[in-house]
Amino acid sequence: MKKTIFLLFCLLVSASVVSQNTAQKIVHCYVYQDIVGWKTIIDSLEALPNKTVEQRAEVLNYEYGYVAWRLSKQYENKKEAEVYLNKAYDNLHALPQTDAYKSLIAAYEGAFVGFQIGLSPIKAPFVGLKSVEYVKMAVQADDANYFAHIQYGNVLYYMPSTFGGSRKEAIEHYLKAKNLMVSKGVHQNNWLYMNLLLTLADAYKKDQNWLKVKDCYDEALQLQPDYPYIVNQLYPTLQKSIVGH
Repeated sequence: MKKTIFLLFCLLVSASVVSQNTAQKIVHCYVYQDIVGWKTIIDSLEALPNKTVEQRAEVLNYEYGYVAWRLSKQYENKKEAEVYLNKAYDNLHALPQTDAYKSLIAAYEGAFVGFQIGLSPIKAPFVGLKSVEYVKMAVQADDANYFAHIQYGNVLYYMPSTFGGSRKEAIEHYLKAKNLMVSKGVHQNNWLYMNLLLTLADAYKKDQNWLKVKDCYDEALQLQPDYPYIVNQLYPTLQKSIVGH
């Protein structure tokens, strides 16, 4: 009996280490803009037989990031984005319909509505408000779900003010998510946290709050000192903006 328990413990520890290593690799792909490497990691996880709920949640997170990447101007490939959005939906729908996952599922549903609009902007007037419903549901189901606050912030940030968008309120949700991630100790080796810092910096930039922009960049560099995009592009531009004011 003791031997069986020990073996189960070893398997759990091994799975945790593998997951941490994968998370570190994803952060590396994010920082160095290695979209091919990101895709390779997703494909390897998708190939796993009999995926656990935790494995599905993990690959879902990476697919979410990959689709967003493929819908960005620099790396746009809508065909590829649609393929991986469908994979993400498969993993999302495989998550248990329990209270423990209710908030997370709603948050992803809200994010994926945004992706649908990215794939086909003509859908915006018809499905846009669904994203609001989903993210509100996500926060109401679990106010301590940082991913739900990130998605709520995204909806408020990118939605036109005439439809209820608000950069100020978006920042409040981003900060809530940031604080939750730090308090839960999940901000290190987490691509989502790095992305959150850059999103916050972008929001502060629009308000010309240069000192807070600098704070975001500095924190990101503490986590990834050799972050090329910040070191070579964002920081020099920031310095010019600070000098100009």
